[in-house]
This record gives sequence, structure tokens and C-alpha cells, in this order.
Amino acid sequence: MVTKTKQTIEACTEDIFCGVNMVEDPKQATDLEKKHLPIITAPKKVKKGECFEVTVEVGKLLKHPNEPGHFIQFIELYAGDTYLARMDFTAKTTCPVMKACVSLDHAHGKLRTFERCNLHGTWENDVDIEVIE
Repeated sequence: MVTKTKQTIEACTEDIFCGVNMVEDPKQATDLEKKHLPIITAPKKVKKGECFEVTVEVGKLLKHPNEPGHFIQFIELYAGDTYLARMDFTAKTTCPVMKACVSLDHAHGKLRTFERCNLHGTWENDVDIEVIE
């Protein structure tokens, strides 16, 4: 079941382009949700100030189309509300996978990612990360 972020007003619940879409239960995701859920691969713990790699992949659970009329436009990566990276994509010639090397000097909260599909709006996912000395 697609849910919306807490900030989204109730009127947006039926509009996939209103607000940010989230998957309530990834273990029981619909095909639409599986195609759009951005999957984050990153260490659970990182050392303060040291670079580490984060991979975000859209379509890992179920392949997302990549054609002129239906494709992933971008992926963004955040630590909490702190912007870290963005990658833009074009139809046909790119794959919706972003790899970024980042470092954190302190805990920001979860690693969060947003992706935008030209037909199905913006989708979010997050994972826990701990910054250690």
C-alpha cells in the first residue's frame, strides 16, 4: 500500500503526484511499489569523517521501464535533512542506479533517498546509519 509522508495533507492520499510516496510494507509491496522503491545499500556504521560508498537502485525489486515515455528522472540522497548528492537520468541511455562516496562528521539521522518517475511521482526510502568515532 502506498502511503504518504506525514507532511502530506489528507487530500493527497489518492494523488500519486501529490507529496512523496512511500511503501508501507516492503514485504507485501505491489508491483508498482516494487518498481519505484529506491533501495539503499550502505554500511550500518561509518567512521566519523571517513568516506564510504552508498548505492541507490530503483527497480532492484522489479525492473522499472526505461523508455522515452516512462523513466526515472533523478535520484537524490540525504542524511536526515542534509543534502548529499543527486544524479539525473535520461530515458533509454542510462540506468537508475546512483553510487556516491560521502562522509559524515556527525549523526544526521537516517540515510534517505528520493527518486522521481516521470509517470508515477516521487518515492522515498530510508535506512539507519550510525556515525562512530
